[in-house]
Amino acid sequence: MLNLKRITIFTGNLGSGKTEIAINLALSLMRQGKRTALVDLDVINPYFRTRLVKKKLEELGLKVVAQGGDLTFADLPSLSPAVKGVIENTEVNGVFDVGGDDVGATALGRYRDSLLETQFQMLFVANTCRPFTRSPEGIIKYINSIQKAAGITVAGLVSNANLGLETGLDTILEGFDMVSRVSGLLNLPVAFAAVNECLEKDARKSLGETVEVLPIHRFMNTPWLL
Repeated sequence: MLNLKRITIFTGNLGSGKTEIAINLALSLMRQGKRTALVDLDVINPYFRTRLVKKKLEELGLKVVAQGGDLTFADLPSLSPAVKGVIENTEVNGVFDVGGDDVGATALGRYRDSLLETQFQMLFVANTCRPFTRSPEGIIKYINSIQKAAGITVAGLVSNANLGLETGLDTILEGFDMVSRVSGLLNLPVAFAAVNECLEKDARKSLGETVEVLPIHRFMNTPWLL
């Protein structure tokens, strides 16, 4: 079982897969009987935002804090009261999907003071198949830029090496190896490895007890496929 704090924030560069991870973690917590809210703070990617599947997630019973209606594609959602409500309600587990890069992290920084008053962690999702995070140096550069913009320190890493439908076990293991190197360089734990549900069994067998595994069911598609 994943060892996470009440508020879990996912950040990472564009294409890291953090939105799918946030959705799947939130559903996992909900299915464990925990009051859970998924918060969409992604102001970067217009095609892969939690709010695009809000209705589907709410039909599953998950509370989603996101813009809707005519503001679905708004770049800077006016969610201060709702977001702060999730942060401050100690009976609710909050899972935050934050936009990639330093611009997205700036939106998170609006809630820094509230976050510092509760139990939270910010996790950096590293997809080592993406152009700018294919090396330890690239991953560390992104982490530093996000920390500076948000004014919040990254507390752990998530290994999410994937090539979409072309992902194989080798991709997952090679990516985890690189994220583990970054873990050593920054003295940060690897919170878990995210793995497509069809590869979960093989990944658990190969990774053993070195890291927890979160199986990922795909929810997000480009809008024309929704």
